[in-house]
Amino acid sequence: MSRTFDPNAILFIHASHPSLRRQRYLRRFQAWMRRLALWIVLYLIYPAPAVSETLRLASYTAALERNAPGLLYRDIIHGKSVQIHAALRLIATIQPDILALQRFDWDAELRAARAFQSALKAQGWEMPHVLAPRPNTGVASGVDIDGNGQIGGPGDAQSYGTFAGQRALLLLSRLPFDAQYSQDHSQILWADVPHTQSTDAPEIARVQRLAYVAMLQTAITWNQRPISLLTFHASPPVFDGPQDRNGRHNADEIAYAAALLDHLPRPFVLLANTNLDPFDGEGHHEVMRQLLAHPKLQDPKPASAGGRASANPQHRGPAQLDTVDWPDPRPGNLRVNYILPSRDFALHDGGVHWPAKDLSDPHGNSHRLIWQDVSLP
Repeated sequence: MSRTFDPNAILFIHASHPSLRRQRYLRRFQAWMRRLALWIVLYLIYPAPAVSETLRLASYTAALERNAPGLLYRDIIHGKSVQIHAALRLIATIQPDILALQRFDWDAELRAARAFQSALKAQGWEMPHVLAPRPNTGVASGVDIDGNGQIGGPGDAQSYGTFAGQRALLLLSRLPFDAQYSQDHSQILWADVPHTQSTDAPEIARVQRLAYVAMLQTAITWNQRPISLLTFHASPPVFDGPQDRNGRHNADEIAYAAALLDHLPRPFVLLANTNLDPFDGEGHHEVMRQLLAHPKLQDPKPASAGGRASANPQHRGPAQLDTVDWPDPRPGNLRVNYILPSRDFALHDGGVHWPAKDLSDPHGNSHRLIWQDVSLP
């Protein structure tokens, strides 16, 4: 009787032997323990990032503009400006997740913005993401807007500026921006907005843009929730005569932003310097009150002891909400910076950085940083 050789049978016999089974289980157990030890080491070295329970929002008119292009970048990288250092230290102290920064010079390569980010990181607070729309400030209009009989110069720019990009705005963030939700509204013409108050002559109306600096819509994702952002820096409702052109321009800019809120995906936040107080100073106060009463918004009313202590005698609004310390009696202290979240958010701590013991800014900036913590239920 002949026998045939079956290699599979030998493999089956060997694999079934008790000692071999024990060795196989031991090797598997040892491999599993090595993987577990590796996971533990990696967890200790690279802990999972903590998910913040609140999102800190801030708005600050930093007054970091300069009189010529490139000077702000120069001053940041040289690191000797007391004013810039004070702004960096303040932001690093407040530690916002999202910051709308106004009056910061723009350049096409964003060199100043990147240098500011690096300097802020050196202060211990990193905000690696930036959006910087090209502003209308200093951009030549090609027409005689100021009516002096000549074309050219800061008075004939889309909005007043000695060079293109002066006094721009930045959005800085610790979270990446979502490009698919980003939209720049800065090019819209004033005469084209619904219910416009523009009375400009046709040659001016054909070119005059609504946004004084810029108006930017974007979004971030926080705790796996998309959050829309709208930011702008409105025209000051002053520096004109009885025709009230700047006052009407300011009112229309704010009204346009309010209309945009009806089309923003919720939840959303408005971060802006509207240059308008709801009660005091010049301008169409009712427009600001209408924005604050928008049914989709809530007003956290960040406050400070310094604002209350600095109120001028003619003050009609709540002085503790003021965000700028302009000379008395006019315009005086006003509330012009706002953080207005949609009603989807729960409100937590917030304030205006204006300590009662520091009634004036030693670095020449009249504006105060405001901040607000929010969360999503």
